[in-house]
Amino acid sequence: MKKILLVLAVLLFGILAVGCGEKEADKGQEVKVALALTGAINDGGWSQGAYEALKLTEKDYDAEIAYNENTQAAQYLQVIRNYAKDGYNVIIANGAQFTDAVNEVAKEYPDAKFLITSSDRNSNFGNGSNVAGVLADGVEQGFLQGVTAGLLAKSLGINKVAGVAGAEIPAFKTIMEGYVLGAKYIMPNIEVVTAFTGTNDDVNKLKEQALTFIDQGAGIVMSYANQASRGGYEAALQKGKLAIGASASPELFAAYEKSLSASASAKLTIAIADVVGKIAKGDFEGTNYIYGVKEGVVTFVFNDKEPQVQKVKADIEKIIADIKSGKIDVTDLYKKSK
Repeated sequence: MKKILLVLAVLLFGILAVGCGEKEADKGQEVKVALALTGAINDGGWSQGAYEALKLTEKDYDAEIAYNENTQAAQYLQVIRNYAKDGYNVIIANGAQFTDAVNEVAKEYPDAKFLITSSDRNSNFGNGSNVAGVLADGVEQGFLQGVTAGLLAKSLGINKVAGVAGAEIPAFKTIMEGYVLGAKYIMPNIEVVTAFTGTNDDVNKLKEQALTFIDQGAGIVMSYANQASRGGYEAALQKGKLAIGASASPELFAAYEKSLSASASAKLTIAIADVVGKIAKGDFEGTNYIYGVKEGVVTFVFNDKEPQVQKVKADIEKIIADIKSGKIDVTDLYKKSK
């Protein structure tokens, strides 16, 4: 665990406002924020995104911060309880895996606020008092990945695409459903094959599954599995195919510039900052806070050096603009598909 002493002066400045202008946080209030992660802070994915939310706070504001990376299931309860015991009044559990531990400790420490992050918009983490869900809209993330797969497939004359995720958890299931929805939004008859490897850390296992799908005729592979996502990028590179990523860092785009065409991302920095801002202002509710494309949390990044995605970039950007304006209602499309 690492602890960095800071005191919160103006909590998380302009990014406290999501889509509705700047909000000034209360000054002088002390906040101690702790973060529990299942992965590494440099995993190039979900864990790194949450860590960067803390790093931004470390850089610009005064707060006492702690984090624990690579937290194992047997440690969930101990880590969360120790943070509460040590006086941290905002405890962020980065994933639905922590739900049981958070709910147990939240009852013991009613004055602390607990945030559970997830990409499953169907989850309901809020307890009406001191537990809330901070949800990046996984349906929209997957939808943008699927739209990209569909547009690339249409451009290249491909009739089959694949999606490989890691642990078969609700968040990843939701993202995969969004992926299928997006691909078929572009090409209703496209074949979409999907699989879960059961792990977010085993790069080789995801690569093997991606290679299997490619050998079965898939021309594009989307992967969503934190650190293991790069297995999909490696498989596509090895076979001369295209990959679509999740929360891919600039380093990953550089390493796989010939295969990694684009990546959906969830800017947890914005989402977490907004909810922590509500806590500081006394506006916090124990509910689910859902953030998507409109709020600037769900974003999409293109590989400027990959020529095929550049051909369909304008079409993807048009769809993103239509989601922002409300012309395309992904939530409604998702509900109708169920």
